[in-house]
Amino acid sequence: MRLIALLLLCLGSVAPAQAVEFELESVDQVVYLHGAWRFRAGDDPRWADPDYNHGPWDNILVPRDWRRQGHDELTGFAWYRATVQIGGLDGGRRDLAHPLSISLGKVHSAYELYLGGKLVGSAGRFPPDPLPLSDRYRLFSIPPEAIDDDGKLLVAVRVWRHPALGESSTSGLYEGKFFIGPGFELTKQVWFGEAFALMLAISYLGFGIYHLYLYARNPRLPELLWFGLIACLVSVYTLEMSQWKHVVGWLQAIPYVLHKKIEYGVIYLLPALGIELLCCLLRVQPPTWARVYQAWFVLISLVAVLVPGYDILAYSLFYWQLSVVPGLFATLVLVVWFAARGNLEARTMTVGWALFLFCALNDIVVAQGAVQHPRLLSFGFAAILITMAISLANRFTRMYSHLDGEVQRRTKELERTNEKLVEAARLDILTGLLNRRGFADKVEQEIARSGRSGRGFVVMMGDLDRFKACNDQHGHACGDFVLQQVAELLRGQLRDVDTLARWGGEEFIFLLPETTLEGGETLAEKLRTTLECTLFSYENNVLSMTMTIGVAAFSTGMRLEDCVARADAALYAGKQAGRNRVVVDGDETMELAGEVPSSA
Repeated sequence: MRLIALLLLCLGSVAPAQAVEFELESVDQVVYLHGAWRFRAGDDPRWADPDYNHGPWDNILVPRDWRRQGHDELTGFAWYRATVQIGGLDGGRRDLAHPLSISLGKVHSAYELYLGGKLVGSAGRFPPDPLPLSDRYRLFSIPPEAIDDDGKLLVAVRVWRHPALGESSTSGLYEGKFFIGPGFELTKQVWFGEAFALMLAISYLGFGIYHLYLYARNPRLPELLWFGLIACLVSVYTLEMSQWKHVVGWLQAIPYVLHKKIEYGVIYLLPALGIELLCCLLRVQPPTWARVYQAWFVLISLVAVLVPGYDILAYSLFYWQLSVVPGLFATLVLVVWFAARGNLEARTMTVGWALFLFCALNDIVVAQGAVQHPRLLSFGFAAILITMAISLANRFTRMYSHLDGEVQRRTKELERTNEKLVEAARLDILTGLLNRRGFADKVEQEIARSGRSGRGFVVMMGDLDRFKACNDQHGHACGDFVLQQVAELLRGQLRDVDTLARWGGEEFIFLLPETTLEGGETLAEKLRTTLECTLFSYENNVLSMTMTIGVAAFSTGMRLEDCVARADAALYAGKQAGRNRVVVDGDETMELAGEVPSSA
């Protein structure tokens, strides 16, 4: 830690402080009181006197930790002094200075402000009843009588640093905004940044609550839980680092030491939660050393919060800083390694983690007093939360895209299954031929095609002769076998465009597109002859079957039912005429046969 601080101090070093007299050209001007002040360790009430000669005192930069300017071991009391030459007080009229105020930034651990030798305000309390109040910005009105006749204002700050801090924390007028100017302008200067900090805290809290709500809706995504908790804790930390805790009523009512315990407890705990979130996003199981590392941060957070008093915070800060730095570098290396291996979440998070590492290191060296930079950790949290939010959004987008693709795939499978079910509903289970429903759909398509082309078709109805006797003599299993064999035989005699269906029982029906009545009769006779000449063997039994076939032609304006009825009438005419024959709709056989009973 000292090495890091020394390196940054060397990189950002400044020339030795030379005491200057600040000059305010008019009461409307705002001047930074940043620069060299006079400094002396110890405590003497005379040092507040404007007439006291501070020429022999050391020069020291403000804002800057006095430990980094040759006073490493100094604790207890010390004094700062500076003079401000105020112009624009015509004729020595000090009353014209009434709008002027002075703002002091962060001072460790407590202080009193003297203007023109008079005590005008303080922050915290000195021993014997000490109360550190190290991070409050204060704005003090400048009494006109504090300015002498020459327009010179002596500013003296009596500072006390808590002995428990040792080498682990900052000292003196170490950070913040030290101004002199009109009170309204100083208020704007101080609170503009605080308004931004409040917006950040509210944004982080919104992030956290939203992701905790998402986790409550879907507990199978633990990254939502860790992301939500981290965002809420970052919101608390951002608020605790701001000045709002000193001015908002209910926050102001909380003891300052409790505010500091909340601040330290939150920042100490965040590395443990960050490791958990990182492992969830990268889909890796934390190794044993990572669990031990997490447990250390949980332990130090509990100690800082539960051990009474302010001293434990000062003692624990250095050890937390010392242990968190290796983890920050290790996590960055881990993220970069996963990104190089093609992990999409890691690629998104690399920039955020790099920015967070830079901001964290900046705040650590600022807290050590090595450099004077603005604290950036809240912005580092913003970078990492934004990149993690993008990573989560990308993951959910891929998840939903995968689900959408899976739904489409399943939908197609369901459509194919439905098509198979529909097709199965159109087929006869025993023979594999179309059933009545399937045949009716096929004929409807043929009727539509015939209407467009003007070419007709033929429907034939065939029935196996004396099939009931076969069932009664040889059993239904034999009958099923015969039906299957007959169906296969008939199908083998047809064209590809022809359709064969089982109409019911031992009845078969044929659809012959673009066929005349004479062509249908020829095919029917061929089928009847082929079947008559075929023998079927079943369990040592040799069987022969014959078929009677009725033939009818479809004409324009005819319904399917009408055409089938004509073919059926021709079939039964053949049955009445002696079976095993072909009868064409309207020929002499039908005229001789007359009405045919349904039991024929």
